[in-house]
Amino acid sequence: MTVFYLPSCNFKAAHPDVSLKIQAYLRNKPDTEICGCCRVSQGKFHEGDTVLVNCVSCAIITDEVSPQANEMSLYEYLLQDPLFPWPDHHGEQITVQDCYRATHKPQVQRAVRECLRRMNMVPVEIEENYEKSRFDGPFRYSKIPAGNLKIAPVYFNKLNDEFIEILPPEEQEKIMKEWVSQYQTDRVVVYCNSCLKGVKLGGADGLHLLDLMSENL
Repeated sequence: MTVFYLPSCNFKAAHPDVSLKIQAYLRNKPDTEICGCCRVSQGKFHEGDTVLVNCVSCAIITDEVSPQANEMSLYEYLLQDPLFPWPDHHGEQITVQDCYRATHKPQVQRAVRECLRRMNMVPVEIEENYEKSRFDGPFRYSKIPAGNLKIAPVYFNKLNDEFIEILPPEEQEKIMKEWVSQYQTDRVVVYCNSCLKGVKLGGADGLHLLDLMSENL
């Protein structure tokens, strides 16, 4: 049995230093392999393997294409790691922005909050949270990548029919600015690449959870 880590192409591009630190930490674990793109890595995964993800689309693709493997968020995995060096944020309150594509993953949403508590942070909830979330940054208002539709057609075609609403960039920015006006804390934490783009597009101080978690690596 092997633990595979899908570092997310989008996350690697947007957070290169953090991505390298996370990968370096995981490489020291026994029987752990760092993969490339989730679309081309699915053939590696076998019954009993664990596939770690930090990206909601990587999770969706793995669940649909490789159901024989145990897909798990990196957050759940690191919560079980007694050696992970959690930083201390001294009781800072931080707003949690949930992602629509994770609403069927309550275990991930709970793990996100627990990671914040491990860092001595106080999660602040907005009204539309957990399974109620309809937020997905610009992903919701853009065409779904053709590669996603091809490799995981069941989920992404349904998402395309029921959730996606194509809007021009200026309308997206207006929606994001209206959305972030509800936040009451200085910083907002997300666990989705598109959600982070949306939060920043709206003018809020957004951070990916791994930005915070990796500070002591």
